[in-house]
Amino acid sequence: MNRLYVNLKPIRFSVFFCTRQIHNAIIHNATVNSSSLFQSINPANDEIVGDVVNCSERETCEAITSAKECFKTFKHSSAARRAELLTRWGDLINSKCSDVANLVTLEMGKPLSEAIGEVTYATSFLYHFAAQVKSGLVGEVLTPGHSHWRPINIRQPVGPVATITPWNFPVAMVTRKVGAAIAAGCSVINAPSEDTPLVSIYLAKLGIEAGFPEGLFNVIPSSRENKSALGKLLCESTDIGALSFTGSTAVGKVLSKQCADSVKRVHLELGGNAPLIVFKSADINKAVASTMMAKFRNAGQACNAANRLFVHKSVYDEFVDKLSKRILKLNVGNGLSKGINIGPLVNGKAFQKVSSIVSETISINGIDTLACDRTNLPDPYYKPTLVSCSDKTSVPIFNKEIFGPVAAVYSFTSESEVIEMANSTRYGLQAYIFTNDMSQSWRVSENLEYGMVAVNEGAISSANNPFGGWKESGIGREAGHLGIDEFTEDKLICFGIQS
Repeated sequence: MNRLYVNLKPIRFSVFFCTRQIHNAIIHNATVNSSSLFQSINPANDEIVGDVVNCSERETCEAITSAKECFKTFKHSSAARRAELLTRWGDLINSKCSDVANLVTLEMGKPLSEAIGEVTYATSFLYHFAAQVKSGLVGEVLTPGHSHWRPINIRQPVGPVATITPWNFPVAMVTRKVGAAIAAGCSVINAPSEDTPLVSIYLAKLGIEAGFPEGLFNVIPSSRENKSALGKLLCESTDIGALSFTGSTAVGKVLSKQCADSVKRVHLELGGNAPLIVFKSADINKAVASTMMAKFRNAGQACNAANRLFVHKSVYDEFVDKLSKRILKLNVGNGLSKGINIGPLVNGKAFQKVSSIVSETISINGIDTLACDRTNLPDPYYKPTLVSCSDKTSVPIFNKEIFGPVAAVYSFTSESEVIEMANSTRYGLQAYIFTNDMSQSWRVSENLEYGMVAVNEGAISSANNPFGGWKESGIGREAGHLGIDEFTEDKLICFGIQS
């Protein structure tokens, strides 16, 4: 720990965000530098947002040591203390809402209005977990197997937690994981996406201002090239009690395998290929408005974004006509500009992926597209696009997670047919259905193979609702009444009493 620069002072955004300032890792409530750097790039204009310390195995080991030391005492902290820290952190983030939102837009491109909304959404998790832990982690008094036994089940913190967070919601994904872990009594290491490292560093510094003890929240940013080695070290370390990852299914599988030898608790929130089903009884105007939210929020860069739109044949033309008109009104541009609905994709690699999926699909006969004009906008801006596939479910776009402002629309004629179409994927995160038939809403919801189903709504994620998927979309749940459980272990204590 001899490279630590201690005594961090309260930060001002104007000081934190200086042009070409070097942003260090945060370990043990102090900054850690390195000769190796990488750059955070603004996708809107390719300008450098900041130079960032490129952590290696050395910094990762330091973070593990720090988190381990902190856990020895923090696991005994009172519920009131944990709640106080989370509440203070949330208050500080809210007080810096404009700064945090600007940083989000600079690093990953989403419209500023959406970034501001994300900050509010992010702090709601901290307040939720604070309230939940104050009310007490739930244990159980069990039925004794013998007359002289008195068994109980308690929940205790799992240990230091490693979190690997994505770029698409860089504030909310940190608070949703870290908030739950702290509420459970765990210390945390965060390895943020290489696209949004400054957000996590800024949040960590606000956590220190909130009173986090040394080692409670450590941030180890790294380049894409270093990330796999850091992730492997976190997964294989026996000093780490749990891993929580949000990202692609492919990476999640690798991390899960790496955790296997240490039999580590693993929470995975992975990819999705969400169906959105519009039945003939649906309120079409409501369905269209909700589709715009479910598909085009964050430029479609969300694991639960609606990718496959299934519309009953009797209302297909009306739905497509109304949705197309709404799509054509979307404004694409720099997220810091006024009136922008769709910012750039996060980087050139993301742009190429979306472009490839669409070009492969529209090369097939009978596939039509509707898109707004992208005149004078360079890559990685992508035009919001609707691909009309009729009943062709064998097209490339059907089975791939798009992660961009593109949706494919299909027609169907029967309930059983559309359920089969919707379930024909290895993903199972979220589904959306629109119907005014209550019995149908229950039948379809129960038969869809997804961890979450939104009925007549375009967004259902909140601090109160558990978030997670089935099949290859993940393991475990975040938020709601289940979020803290991911970072606790059950313990049976059985008392033998004298008669």
